[in-house]
Amino acid sequence: MIVITNTILIKEGHGQSVAERFANAKGVQDMPGFVRMEVWLGKSKEADAEELKVSTVWEDEASFKNWTQSESFRASHRGAGGSKDVLLGSTLNQYELVVSPLNAAE
Repeated sequence: MIVITNTILIKEGHGQSVAERFANAKGVQDMPGFVRMEVWLGKSKEADAEELKVSTVWEDEASFKNWTQSESFRASHRGAGGSKDVLLGSTLNQYELVVSPLNAAE
């Protein structure tokens, strides 16, 4: 299992409006191998900026790569330029799940 985290740096005061773009997922939830998506908003270490972390969990790297090469991916990213004036940058990171303690109820 892998997590892909897209960390987006946003001008302060605009994080919530950018986060709302992710509220209605446009096809990612139907992709084979997709597990879940979470969107986190917080204060950045950079002055006058917020950080949006968009994390998607996938069964494997191949599933994520298939998503990035799909028409669904292209469609979901169309119009993203509408937020261009408030976006300050972004980084994409990949992590592999190595430990996941079980909940006592499981």
